[in-house]
Amino acid sequence: MDDDSPTQSDTYYIKTFGCQMNVHDSERMAGLMAEAGFRAVDDPARASVILVNTCTVRDKADQKALSDLGRLRQHKKGNETVVLAVTGCMAEREQENLHRLMPEIDLIAGPSQVRNLIPMLGDLHHPGEGRRVLLGRNYELPEMTTPPAIRPPGVTALVTVQEGCDKACAYCVVPRTRGAERSRPVAAIVEEIRELVAVGYREVTLLGQNVNGYGKNSGTKESFGDLLRAVNDIDGLLRIRFTTSHPSDMDAGMISAMKECKKVMPHLHLPLQSGSDSLLSRMDRGYSLALYRDWVSRLREAVPHVSLTTDLIVGFCGETEEDFAKTLSAVEEFRFDGAFCFIYSPRPGTPAHGWTDMPSRDLSVARFRRLEEHLDALILEKNRNQVGRVQEVLVERVDPSLERLSGRSPQFRHVRATREGDRPLPETGEVVSVKIRSCTKAGLEGVIV
Repeated sequence: MDDDSPTQSDTYYIKTFGCQMNVHDSERMAGLMAEAGFRAVDDPARASVILVNTCTVRDKADQKALSDLGRLRQHKKGNETVVLAVTGCMAEREQENLHRLMPEIDLIAGPSQVRNLIPMLGDLHHPGEGRRVLLGRNYELPEMTTPPAIRPPGVTALVTVQEGCDKACAYCVVPRTRGAERSRPVAAIVEEIRELVAVGYREVTLLGQNVNGYGKNSGTKESFGDLLRAVNDIDGLLRIRFTTSHPSDMDAGMISAMKECKKVMPHLHLPLQSGSDSLLSRMDRGYSLALYRDWVSRLREAVPHVSLTTDLIVGFCGETEEDFAKTLSAVEEFRFDGAFCFIYSPRPGTPAHGWTDMPSRDLSVARFRRLEEHLDALILEKNRNQVGRVQEVLVERVDPSLERLSGRSPQFRHVRATREGDRPLPETGEVVSVKIRSCTKAGLEGVIV
């Protein structure tokens, strides 16, 4: 082994499940580990610290993480110096239960404790105490500082601006696993993004559980619209995106910023969840279909070419055929450009857990398939409407062997393009004009013009 090869005494391995917030949490844990002198490996058998960053939004996510943990704990057999740490939302929800299920786990901490990772690892073993498990909830909640992050090379970077959720949706475990809403100062976010631009990133995605609720509970009077305007002024940054917004946190200032800030892309992900007011009320979503319609109307008036994507749940407790028909009707009315569809999954610790009036699994699956078919046809139709038009594409990837590039349009559509003639291929990070010649429901294809 040469001097640059990692040894098992100072290496780490991270396995990540779940959303973009989890992905960025793992990037930040990687940055903290590197700062503490650890080096990344892609084989858990070579790691002295194994980190499993979990998701718990649905039961399937729990099962995937538990399955991986079952395999990863085998690396501790015969080598008790290996540390097995479980982080993320499932870790927050199931701290003591996880340890009872898998005694090999050394550290269990939720997402809010990412900033305490190195002190927790340092506290694992004390002379004379023997082996013990550490629970993140026994540590004070750290300040919302910006841990160093190791991001993959590329054009776009994830930046956390807000954490936690103060809503009480009946189906959702996030308020329990991510805690109360907290927002970072605008100045700290701007400084982080300036540093990202300096090393070559050209697009940022601002992250938050309720990203457009930014600043509302911070006492700083800094609104989400203020944040968008501040980031828009950063030299060298080309594009700004954000996710996920909540209908109850929409406001005129946010829409004005989307209209006036040229770097803010015309795309909004705004979860609807159901087209039925009775179900929205039972879900405790805090808005009606009419309010959602009003905000979409105001947004489309201000930003005419905006794309709208959403989340939809089928099979929630008490859902009738009439409720489901209203969801299909809402999809047709709002003509979403994309959607994440889910079958309701009861989560322990949520208000709806234990409710007994769920539709049968077979009925929920049938509704899910009908909804997806409806959406697929609508999205394909919307993509066909782009054929013959020119899209400004931020180049994320270039494949010289195929003389092809890929990237995203302002509306977040995936675009692949080839060159014609002797035109040189652009570099990643450039914005090029692409004339669209064909499409699928997954995206657009065209030529550089």
